[in-house]
Amino acid sequence: MERNEIIANLQHLNSNNNAVEIYVLAQPEINANDTLQVDFYKARLQENLPSSIIELFYPVIEKKLINKEYDVVEYDPALTPDRKIVWELNSNDVPFYNLFHNLIETTENINWYDTEHLAYGDIWAYWIKVYGNGNTFYLIKKVTSSKVIRTGGKLAIIFEGEIFKNLETDVLTMDGTFDAIYCNQILLFENKQNFEKALLYQDVKQTVAEETLDAIGEIGFIENFEQVKEFLKDDYHSINKLNKIKEKPYFQTLTFADCKRIIEEYEVHIDVDDENNLFNIASKAQAKHFIKVLNDDYLLSELTSLKYAANSKEGI
Repeated sequence: MERNEIIANLQHLNSNNNAVEIYVLAQPEINANDTLQVDFYKARLQENLPSSIIELFYPVIEKKLINKEYDVVEYDPALTPDRKIVWELNSNDVPFYNLFHNLIETTENINWYDTEHLAYGDIWAYWIKVYGNGNTFYLIKKVTSSKVIRTGGKLAIIFEGEIFKNLETDVLTMDGTFDAIYCNQILLFENKQNFEKALLYQDVKQTVAEETLDAIGEIGFIENFEQVKEFLKDDYHSINKLNKIKEKPYFQTLTFADCKRIIEEYEVHIDVDDENNLFNIASKAQAKHFIKVLNDDYLLSELTSLKYAANSKEGI
């Protein structure tokens, strides 16, 4: 969608005619048939709460997606834009969205939420459905531990009226923030990492990273390549870097000599087998160093002539 289309669609959220439903999700799990399942419940709402929920979320939506200037960019795990953007992704391309949305639409007699079946601290996420006048939105939020105030802790004393009191029961809080919004077949989000966690999309990034690792392996100068893949498979920071590397122009022309020169000049701790022109990567730390080499993260300062390992770079 173009920015003006996003704005036109989202303005329908702020309507007194909209109805609101909240779905509370437990941690998704793989069952015995190797398929994903998720227990979920429908939350009971006080009579006046639907409009209050819209009043809670809409100012944040207005600030981030309606009033702000930005470009709309199709989600790509390999991109790190240097300008204000909002990511978009067709909801049909997100397996967990399709799975859970189908459950909401097809499950009859969804159980009401209660703390006996799912304690506040075990809630994994909530989906808020806002609908009316032919429009349907989902506000999707992964719940973090900071949203649960527990009795007995340092934060369990509250100021109510003019009196300090002990909190008698645990409290789950909402603050109007969201990880993704479903709108007109599109998922919109600002923060890729939060979106990936809230919709189990990390697996997609992992797949892209593994494809890049396989391409690195085909170059043929890593001695113990399968072990390197094992070192990096769960490392989020390295996965981000791997997803940037493959599209770099220099990637297809990488040589053992190029990488060896950087390793020696910048004293990178990676073992080199000169006799066989191979790198022997013996630890996760060395694997991460090697990814930094491939991502062109070892740089010489124009100002001081000092050498640096850069954590991030911005093109000019």
